[in-house]
Amino acid sequence: MEQNNQRFYFTTIPKADIFPFCYVADRNEDPVKGFQRVLDINRAKDISKYLDESRGSIPTNVVLSAQPEAELRYDGKTKTLKFKRLPKSFLVLDGQHRLYGYGLTQKDHRVPVSIYEGLGKQEEVALFIDINTTQRGVPAALLLDIKQLAQRENAEEAQLREMFDALGSQTDSPLHGLMSASQSAHGRIARPTFNKAVQPLLRIPIMEQLPREKRFELFKNYLRALDQTLATPKLLRVAAFFESFCSVFDEVLRLSRERYSNYKLDSLSKVLQPLNNIDLSHVSAGGRARLSRTTIAPILKDLIIGQVNVDPNMV
Repeated sequence: MEQNNQRFYFTTIPKADIFPFCYVADRNEDPVKGFQRVLDINRAKDISKYLDESRGSIPTNVVLSAQPEAELRYDGKTKTLKFKRLPKSFLVLDGQHRLYGYGLTQKDHRVPVSIYEGLGKQEEVALFIDINTTQRGVPAALLLDIKQLAQRENAEEAQLREMFDALGSQTDSPLHGLMSASQSAHGRIARPTFNKAVQPLLRIPIMEQLPREKRFELFKNYLRALDQTLATPKLLRVAAFFESFCSVFDEVLRLSRERYSNYKLDSLSKVLQPLNNIDLSHVSAGGRARLSRTTIAPILKDLIIGQVNVDPNMV
């Protein structure tokens, strides 16, 4: 195929005939001529495991640039490519993790590749930039949203999905209409944020001992208690604050049990009452928190336990 005076070939090659003869221009190894990121070996191993366990296929081609050492030749009659199997015969422009994953597999896979011919260094770098700036990955929220359709959810993921959907749809939920299932959205809690924050809560002893429905009811009551207590309830929909509120969930339950011998909405509200003494809204600019969970959570914990008096200027 030829596009804009650049020629490239589509083909598949046994991994043993292509993987050992490829290389990447690592920026760390060669700050002058290198332009690629460092290989993430764990990501490559995940790809290899995926291929070895026969979970599926990878149709996406690896993009290579044939170097002069390869002496690449195309035979139009037999429609075959010929090249010398020498070190650094091909520069990887895209797909180094996929290629390395193929190289680590135990199976004799064929690697789908597109091979550019006759590129100079400037053209190779330009192509690398174009490939990595025009491609857009599928949003993580969408992948989580459709995972059930592929029947790849485990029990915990299924419960998180059910909780997310219920909190977004039930009218007595403080997050009613404020959940974004398939994409990130301003002023809404996206599914990846929700899963990251709530997943650890499902594993604490109190939650593990409760039936599934009661777990959801307890967590919803916790959010309702926050909604009733916070001077600025809208912080519930700010990712950094939502994660922070979830991180002190276990502590709030402990105090509710010790002080009131239950986890009812009224008891949770009483435990959270100290949060009403401080206006946290000024740390949120344009709906985005300037602080992270690791900074906000300790402040919340100190307020709830009552060990220190927090000046608003400290936040």
